[in-house]
Parts: sequence; C-alpha cells; structure tokens
Amino acid sequence: MVVDLRGSVGFGEEALQSLPGKVGSQDVNDVLTAIDHVIDMELASSSKITVLGGSHGGFLTSHLIGQAPDMFVAAAVRNPVCNLALMVGTTDIPEWCYVESYGSKGKDSFTDSPSAEHLTLFYSKSPISHVSKVKTPTLFLLGAQDLRVPFSNGLQYARALKEKGVETKVILFPKDVHAIERPQSDFESFLNIGVWFKKYCK
Repeated sequence: MVVDLRGSVGFGEEALQSLPGKVGSQDVNDVLTAIDHVIDMELASSSKITVLGGSHGGFLTSHLIGQAPDMFVAAAVRNPVCNLALMVGTTDIPEWCYVESYGSKGKDSFTDSPSAEHLTLFYSKSPISHVSKVKTPTLFLLGAQDLRVPFSNGLQYARALKEKGVETKVILFPKDVHAIERPQSDFESFLNIGVWFKKYCK
C-alpha cells in the first residue's frame, strides 16, 4: 500500500505546501489513519505491517516506527533523514531543513550558523527525538557518496537503535549517492529489503 499523504504530489499545490512546518505530525497521522482503515477493512493483517521509505520517505518511516512502536513488524530505510539538527550542517541543501521545520517562513530564517533555538526545533521535528520508543527491526541502506542526506544521518540513528537492543542492519554502498541507483546497488538494496521483510512477516 502506498499512502498519498498530504504533502505528496497527488492532491495539488495547496496540499503539497501544507506539509512544511508540520513534518513528523501531519504526514505521520495521515499514514497511520490509512493503515488503520485498511486493517479495519480486513485488507491487511495487523501482524504483517512493514514500512519502507527513502530520503523524506525514510524520514517518515523513521518517525512512524518511533511514534507507533507497536504498529510495524519490520522497517527499511534508504538514505533517511533522521536528525535535521545534524543534517543542517552537513547537507548540500541546508535551507531545506529550515523550510521543513518552520514552513515557508523558514527561508527567511535560514543561516549557515543555526542558533540553539533552530537546532532545538530541528531536533524536535526529527525521528531521532522518538528513538527511545522504537522496537521495530530496521534495515538501513546508505550511500557513502550521498551529499543530500550524508550517511552519518542514518548511521547515528542506527547506532542509537543498536544501543537500545533493537535489531538493526546497515548496508553501506561505497560508490552510491542519494538515490542508490547504480544497477547492482539498486538490485542488492531491494533484494535485502525483501529478505528482511520476509524474515519478520511470518
């Protein structure tokens, strides 16, 4: 199931612009509402719900396993945004962190030297702020050459999960950028996702 949540491209510009400033709440609630609906309709088994996403989808996936820790039996993320406070100083698009956190007015707040107030908000909007609640076995697929969401973002989150005993696996693709689109890497990525999900969907 793919959820066409508010903020994705399915419902026009107004819906698209409704998400910045509400990340980690509006998008999470839309997905959880959709999942509850398909479970109620008996189109899905609550014991076999997995979640997968890349980039902002990885941000959403990481939020979901933290905010709904009993919902998912397994998760997989490709180059996920896990900590905006870390990402703002390492990404090639730092202004994006401001817009995601503050909404359109974030463009006016942008600076290359974020204040403590900015960093606190970035952290609060990030999946890392919910990491203590995560129980879901999670697979990380990271591109070592990613400048958009440097692999340190996913690695920090993976280490936090390992520290609290959550089953975690990290696969680093040495020559890949943000998309992990080299044919062999793309194949290995989705093969590992399939194996990971099958392991937990019994």
